[in-house]
Amino acid sequence: MKKTFARILFWDDPRLRTPAEQMACDEALAGVAEAPVLRTYRWAEPAVTFGYAQRLQNVQNLANGRPVMRRWTGGGTVFHGHELTLGLAIPASGAFTCLSSAQIYQAIHEALLPAIRQILPNAKLVSLEDCRCGPVCFESPVAYDIVAGPRKILGGALRRSRQGVLYQGSLHADISPLALAEELADSVSPIQNLPALENAGAALVSQRYGDPTWLNLR
Repeated sequence: MKKTFARILFWDDPRLRTPAEQMACDEALAGVAEAPVLRTYRWAEPAVTFGYAQRLQNVQNLANGRPVMRRWTGGGTVFHGHELTLGLAIPASGAFTCLSSAQIYQAIHEALLPAIRQILPNAKLVSLEDCRCGPVCFESPVAYDIVAGPRKILGGALRRSRQGVLYQGSLHADISPLALAEELADSVSPIQNLPALENAGAALVSQRYGDPTWLNLR
């Protein structure tokens, strides 16, 4: 079966970063990758991220004291803890980015679904009639999220820019990060330019995510 990408660069990031550092590293992927790149990571402590257009006060009311951080991508409020989090950057040079945002979201989740079904055979994409509205992402499935029974397993958000597309997702299933990368592409290579990524991420923490102006944008 044809994979979504011919080649993908893979970074299973072992470092437990602050929420600002996590968001900065994901955004940095879009600026330095010469091919699609998947970053997988986990969290040092419970935290909450929220979509670019969300209002901080509304999120803080839900967060119950947890650290909060505004994402560069859209979407709702996501509570992070023990899940595996994904950052996938797709350069603008690829034909994939000519698709609509809904088509990109669907294609990514369709590609990851076989790996999830290895652990959860009843996992499926959410249909339009199964969608539910609400501010908290994992209580409100949208079209093309992945669920297993009544439980949402994978949800994400996108950001389109001149550099390409950034997808950020949260996966609530015990699946090998490498298995996810292998479902996305025919060829998986470890990313080589980590110093450049780390430097770009550190610059974004200084310029954006570590600045209270970003958090208080709305």
